[in-house]
Amino acid sequence: MQVLVVLADAAGQVVTRETLFNRCWGGVYVGDDSLNRAVAAVRRAVAAVGGRFEVETIPRTGYLLTVPKGGGRDSEAHSPTDRRGVLVAGGAAAAVVAATGLWWASRRPADPRFDALMARGDEAFRNGTAFEEWAANARDSPNMVQLYQQAVRVGPDSAKAWGLLGYFTSARAENAAKQDAPRVIANAQAAIQRALELDPNEPNARVGMFLLQGPMLDWAARDRQLRGILATDPTNLPAMMELMPLLQAAGLTRESWVWNERVLRASPFMRAALVVRALKLWILGRVREADNVIERVRGLWPDYWFGNYARFTIFALTDRPAAARAMLNEVHIFDGLQSKGTWLTALDALESRTPSVIEAARRACLETARRAPPLANDMVMMLCALGLADTAFEVTEGFLLWRGEFLSQDRANKRIVDDYNRRMTQWLFTPPVAIMWADSRFPKLCDEFGLTAYWRARGVRPDYQAYG
Repeated sequence: MQVLVVLADAAGQVVTRETLFNRCWGGVYVGDDSLNRAVAAVRRAVAAVGGRFEVETIPRTGYLLTVPKGGGRDSEAHSPTDRRGVLVAGGAAAAVVAATGLWWASRRPADPRFDALMARGDEAFRNGTAFEEWAANARDSPNMVQLYQQAVRVGPDSAKAWGLLGYFTSARAENAAKQDAPRVIANAQAAIQRALELDPNEPNARVGMFLLQGPMLDWAARDRQLRGILATDPTNLPAMMELMPLLQAAGLTRESWVWNERVLRASPFMRAALVVRALKLWILGRVREADNVIERVRGLWPDYWFGNYARFTIFALTDRPAAARAMLNEVHIFDGLQSKGTWLTALDALESRTPSVIEAARRACLETARRAPPLANDMVMMLCALGLADTAFEVTEGFLLWRGEFLSQDRANKRIVDDYNRRMTQWLFTPPVAIMWADSRFPKLCDEFGLTAYWRARGVRPDYQAYG
């Protein structure tokens, strides 16, 4: 309604988009989508009551309210309009106002602050910063929990805002400190419940519930839950971003690739998804293409930790240890986990292949996997690259199944590695781990970890069986 009034006040003059932003949103920054939606709503309202005026788009400038020939008393094609002629004398706009009376009575007037907050969130989804809040070098990423806390205060009846608050709070619960976890989980549950009260199918709230309940479900149930969400909202980014790694963790790289490309269609500059594209190309044996993608990512974002990690990993595990060593001397990748020395020892072993150096690398990898659980997967890949299948199985079985003498524990925080890292077994289906696939112990490992039952339930085979 505010947009309609401003256009009518212009008396047949073009109204720029900037003017509409300033007068209808009070100068608060909102995205173009907010204005586009408002103009579309005016046009729908006019069409619904058979209105006799139009909103004309002036490319790269703004909008013009016009009355086509025969559309009103004494009107000419594109004749200038005035507010009274539109709102009263012509009758059609008055009908629009009357038609919107029910809408106006059924909901409180739109608050420009709410639109601005949701537009900020939408933009963070499009450029991927919504999912980088805790990433290294992500200082400009918005705090999504705070953003949607503000949104639900301004727009308490928005199921989407409550759903997104529930989703991001659930994501935060995964890494919350032990003393904070109960409060964070309770906040997530409350937001999810409110969203589902307003809309039982709100997809973001359902993904938030998946994050809280997913670890209790088997592989097939988690898969079905995510696909059920995507059946009602095929472009839901949070659901796609959960299904994609689940498929890779189950050894279905080709299917996972499809979902990662869908993520990139929705958010073309999501850095993490671009890095994942490079890693999948490496897994699929397309090393040169992987090099091209990861080099471009590093060119765009040279300080992005995940991009540097992927570049190093691809170098190290494709027989290019010298290039990997040069990276360790140029960029900081592993300093926070104090594992640079382990990597250097392992690279020496990959290069020299002498028994004494390989044994030194084996001991270093084993100790790093024990001390720094998030690196257990990297250590398994390196052990496999060195041909040390027995030690790789020792780490894998201890890490995933708590079996044997090996125990991966974060000594700094005095806690066993969290369940999330155990579910993310993408590394188990990378090229160096092929020596484990060929071992008679691997099918038993997949049985115990639930992967075999998942493949059977879906009627699929993992890529290493289907494609070699």
